[in-house]
Amino acid sequence: MIHVSSHSPPGQSPLRTVQVLGGGSAGSCAHVRSLTSGLVARGVRVTVCAPATADRTYDFSGVGADHVHVPRRNDPASMAVLRAACADADLVHAHGLHSALRAALALSGRRVPLVVTLHSRPYAEGARAHLLRLLERRVAKAASVVLGSSSDLVDRARSRGARDARLAAVALPAPRRPLAESEDADRLRPKARAELGATDRP
Repeated sequence: MIHVSSHSPPGQSPLRTVQVLGGGSAGSCAHVRSLTSGLVARGVRVTVCAPATADRTYDFSGVGADHVHVPRRNDPASMAVLRAACADADLVHAHGLHSALRAALALSGRRVPLVVTLHSRPYAEGARAHLLRLLERRVAKAASVVLGSSSDLVDRARSRGARDARLAAVALPAPRRPLAESEDADRLRPKARAELGATDRP
């Protein structure tokens, strides 16, 4: 587990972390919003680097983060924007392989820890599979720690040369349900628990 202290030594500015998302799948964006909310509550300054559409949908600013619009990966301006956003970071946390590669390039020559969370396994065939292995190897070696949402992702990171690879379950907030749907779920819950044999335990 990576521990983030909520208190800075006297006279020192609070810890600053940069969360890097690419296009951002729904799962990784929701995870970053949840993570950001928790970090901000602990006094950490958070900058989320993601396309503007991700901020409009997931409202990273609404939970206390600074949002920096970083164009999608095929935009040549994205690297310069990302480099500037990471300039005074104490830690950079990239989500997904392509975001991690861009973060590693942005941090090139800097002594800033890079944490990478792999949310899903990329897939490719033929020549693209070879390129994928090279990208994974580059990211695994650049990262201080690689977190995988499943054990196969952790094993894959280790096989690509990660110095430290760990299983880290990605928690997402429960989706909000309309009241009627919530009442139906409450009514059906005891039946489902009985069918699973879980009536007397959580």
